[in-house]
Amino acid sequence: MKVQFRDCVLESDLARVERGGHVRSLTPQTLRILDHLIRNRHRVVGKDELIAKVWGDRIISDASLSTAIKEVRQAIGDNGRTQHTIKTMHGHGFRFVADVNADAEPQEARSGIIRDSRPSIAVLPFRVLGATPEDGFIADGLTEQTIVNLSRFRDLFVFSRRTTTQMAEDGARPGELRLDPGVDYLVEGSVRRASPRLRVTVQVSATASGELLLTEQFDRDDSIDGLIDIQDELARLIAGRVASRYGAVADHIGRVPRAGGTHSWDTYRLLTQFHDYYVGYDPEIHATLRDAFPRALEKDPQSSQGWSAYAMILLEEYRYYMNARPDVDALALAHDAARQAVRADPQDAFAQTALALCRFYRKDLPGFRDAAERALDLNDGHADVLAEIGHCFAFIGEEERAIALLDRAIAVSPVHPGWYHFAHCWRLANAGRFEDALVEINRFPMPGFFWYHAHAAWFEVELGHMSAAREEAAAMLALYPTFEERAHAELSVDCYDTLRDRALAAWRKAGLTIRPAEQGAAAMPAAGK
Repeated sequence: MKVQFRDCVLESDLARVERGGHVRSLTPQTLRILDHLIRNRHRVVGKDELIAKVWGDRIISDASLSTAIKEVRQAIGDNGRTQHTIKTMHGHGFRFVADVNADAEPQEARSGIIRDSRPSIAVLPFRVLGATPEDGFIADGLTEQTIVNLSRFRDLFVFSRRTTTQMAEDGARPGELRLDPGVDYLVEGSVRRASPRLRVTVQVSATASGELLLTEQFDRDDSIDGLIDIQDELARLIAGRVASRYGAVADHIGRVPRAGGTHSWDTYRLLTQFHDYYVGYDPEIHATLRDAFPRALEKDPQSSQGWSAYAMILLEEYRYYMNARPDVDALALAHDAARQAVRADPQDAFAQTALALCRFYRKDLPGFRDAAERALDLNDGHADVLAEIGHCFAFIGEEERAIALLDRAIAVSPVHPGWYHFAHCWRLANAGRFEDALVEINRFPMPGFFWYHAHAAWFEVELGHMSAAREEAAAMLALYPTFEERAHAELSVDCYDTLRDRALAAWRKAGLTIRPAEQGAAAMPAAGK
């Protein structure tokens, strides 16, 4: 995407800025700082936020941050005295104050700006009123399920929970959400639990005019069935009120008995924890969920969402060795759980996705295609469905379809995990554009995820940045101590054989002792989600 401000033209995909007829390449760090400030120019970006976005978990001193900001200013012709582009807000942070003009290029969809003709809806996290902290999971689950239910309406564009959580944290006003990232309607709500009653209040407003379109209050029994009833009715009301032509669809969904529902507070609580895990990949949460789901599902065997989440937890154990147990066939257990999920509700897109992934890793490609197509047909508004399936298509050589699905996932969820960008990195690396590949992998850094560090180490070697490469390789090895002996099996995919050889050679240069390929090693790749 090209962004013009003052006498500068920033080309983020090429990691460079043109100013006064001269082109200057940007370091990944400088690009990330500039990119984040431009995207959030409607507000002040705090120091802690900027450090988290650019450096992740690394500890950065104020002096290092000041030096980095100085380098950004030098690149764009600004300085600490004039501050005509980046203004220091003492005691608060920084703000990008120059006027911006962004060209609408195909890559713009990946910048987080939505180009979709459908009405777009953002469901902000529901607030908890007058309840104990333990009841927060009800509000979290209600937020998530409202998003999922609205996504079933194919003619609505629904922002993901990752994105709306960031919107809430940023504190943007409705008018700002209307312009960037392009929200048409805003859903806000609150939950009050006073046993034996549960009260949910919700309002829907139009961001362009501020008009209040819907205000509704639900009072139900303090039970899981009462909450599910609220979720379903809420989705129908919102869809019907935002655009009347959806009324028939909403009425139809209301008449069809819902399969695969969750009927246990224990399962519901675990599902809210699963969504937290799926954002941060915390090993402790993973271990807790893996142990707790079987007990909960024994009492709630028809929960399609519960079985889907459990299948994904087991799949993470298999493909990422998350809390791996010796002598346990995690893939077989994951496949059984995914089949249970589909039996409970064949119309659940995430259940079909879990089944597709399990079949993929079992090397059942016809079975993978069948479940993947079902998932995509059921819900084109679930970013993780699009991204998970997209990477599988990349692994079997269908790159164009993979990139299209991933770009769609990025557009659906402007705030997303970095693994959404892996297939883009492979395409850039195939073209020998390693500087661009490094920029791509660092659009959304994932410190603590071993494949992020592995990619970064590879690209740093290709660019001759050996100190940085060794640092990334060490971080990766700390997370995956047996990587050196399993590297060949991890990358055994024919369509990327040339890249595999380059990556292995790069890791050796970064100090890793890559073992020779074992005879008969043919594991399906796990390089990416």
